[in-house]
Amino acid sequence: MKHGFSKLIWGTFLLLAAVFIVVNQFDGFTNFGIGSIIAAILALAFIVQCVAHLRFAPLPIPFAVLYIVFQSTLGLPKITIWTLILASLLAAAGLAVLMPKRRGGWRVEYRHHHREPRARKTQMRTENIDGDNNPTVSVNFGSVSSRLSSNNLETAQLHCNFGALEIYFDQAELSGGRAEASLNCSFGAIVLFIPGHWRVIDRLNCTLGGVDMGKPPAPPLPNAPQLTLTGSVSLGGVEVRFVR
Repeated sequence: MKHGFSKLIWGTFLLLAAVFIVVNQFDGFTNFGIGSIIAAILALAFIVQCVAHLRFAPLPIPFAVLYIVFQSTLGLPKITIWTLILASLLAAAGLAVLMPKRRGGWRVEYRHHHREPRARKTQMRTENIDGDNNPTVSVNFGSVSSRLSSNNLETAQLHCNFGALEIYFDQAELSGGRAEASLNCSFGAIVLFIPGHWRVIDRLNCTLGGVDMGKPPAPPLPNAPQLTLTGSVSLGGVEVRFVR
């Protein structure tokens, strides 16, 4: 998710949220229509951006917009718009006070095959998973960075919900030259660091999410190791980065 796109989503959502609040006073969104759909999509995109960048404090605001949009359609308890706005702002302020301050992004930059990843602003500790040919890595409401060290990797189960997950495959050898990584990404972001000579097959199912396959340094050879990505991505993102 590019920085410019992130700013576009944030700015558009906040501006249209202001319009939405005013129009709603004239029953402009009483019947579920195109305006409600646009407001819901922007709110969901805003949520994805917050989760992808581990910014949880603003989340009550888009959830309040979704409640306003769907309360009549889904028969939810009637709450006045100003009560929802006040409650969402107070909840956002409370989360901003309670959540730990982050000095920089969670993404890392891979410098060299034999060197540890160096953070752009802050260092995320990378844990090694040694000798497990069928590892499972999970993260919920946090960030995890793991390096898979295996001589016969068969499968990898990767779960990320409301968080960020980094997985390094640069010290793994695939079983028979083939392996499968099953991803379950919901309201989060997964980054896979893949050796540049591997072939990656994308068989992920995406629902309001995105997959960035990146570009390998050179086209893979016919007999190159092959990693197949399966599973689902919903309201989140998966990025594949090829490393030398």
